[in-house]
Amino acid sequence: FSQAILTQYILKSMIKNKFGSIVNISSISALDANEGRSAYSASKSALITQSKALSREVGSYNIRVNCIAPGLVDTDMLKENTSSNTINKITENISLRRIATPDEIANAALFLSSDLSEYITGQVIRVDGGM
Repeated sequence: FSQAILTQYILKSMIKNKFGSIVNISSISALDANEGRSAYSASKSALITQSKALSREVGSYNIRVNCIAPGLVDTDMLKENTSSNTINKITENISLRRIATPDEIANAALFLSSDLSEYITGQVIRVDGGM
């Protein structure tokens, strides 16, 4: 299956069952427009807009659509694309003075997927430690 076909199949199933939660992962770069990241920021902004629009399109089927905008996360992508000097400099300005673990982003997704967030839709949740 391609991603698009799989997404359509899952969405059709949610509509049929009149229940579901979609959680997209964007980036704070979409909101903060970091220098040197115009294409990345634009693509992540598009994902936020798509999430908000889709939340309105499928809300009547009791399907929620939200987006997580992580800050710096301790991943291979971060380590391969950002110097340790830059990471340290940014970390000094984060309220919690550290970068996120992948589990912390997963916990936000778990919350948005659960009944604990049953009246939250069309939102962007920053998980950035206070950037």
